[in-house]
Amino acid sequence: MAKKEERQIIKRILILSVFSVILIFVLLTVGIPTLGKLADFLGSVFRSDNEVISESSVITPPKLDTLPPATNERKIKVAGFAPVGNSIEVYLNEEKVDKVEIIEGKFEVLDIALQDGENRIRVKALDDSGNVSDFSQEAVVILDTEEPFLEVSSPSESQTFERDNRIKVEGKTEKDAQVFANGFLANVDFEGNFEVSIPLYEGDSEIEIKALDEAGNSKIIKVKVSFKK
Repeated sequence: MAKKEERQIIKRILILSVFSVILIFVLLTVGIPTLGKLADFLGSVFRSDNEVISESSVITPPKLDTLPPATNERKIKVAGFAPVGNSIEVYLNEEKVDKVEIIEGKFEVLDIALQDGENRIRVKALDDSGNVSDFSQEAVVILDTEEPFLEVSSPSESQTFERDNRIKVEGKTEKDAQVFANGFLANVDFEGNFEVSIPLYEGDSEIEIKALDEAGNSKIIKVKVSFKK
């Protein structure tokens, strides 16, 4: 009787051992990868939810309308497009100088006072929830109120010309300036040297040479000459 019970106990132990081995095998080959996939799935769900929340709170940066690279006006208008948000803050050289409402996706700020020299302008959008966009692309405007350099080397004052009524006007100015002689546009090289040929009428006449820089400042020199056939 004792031997029979002993055999039954051994049989149970063997059955449990085999079952344990099978269970471990199943967990290693099927269970753990399945759990891993489940964890990945749950993670992707929560990650997607977080991404949606994050994206919903992002404000697209506004865009500035094109501003002139240089001006001689001390105040300038700043305008542009803002697809998201309800107000715009304007920054000049890292300092907030104004705030306006966005109306139908557009904004306009009048009379931004510029400083002499370089002015770096950018804006950002805000909404009612306290979200703030990144800054717009920066625009740089130079405030220049000085007249351009202008020097006329030819013709000289009271110079007389004969036979050929077309004469050459030459001189030097700033490299980015335009030069006109009696309305004729001169060629200006990268060093600011200019020349242009203009016609003369018989008798005494006056040539007006005008330099116009990028900011709109101008300087005029007048030279009296005469022409004889």
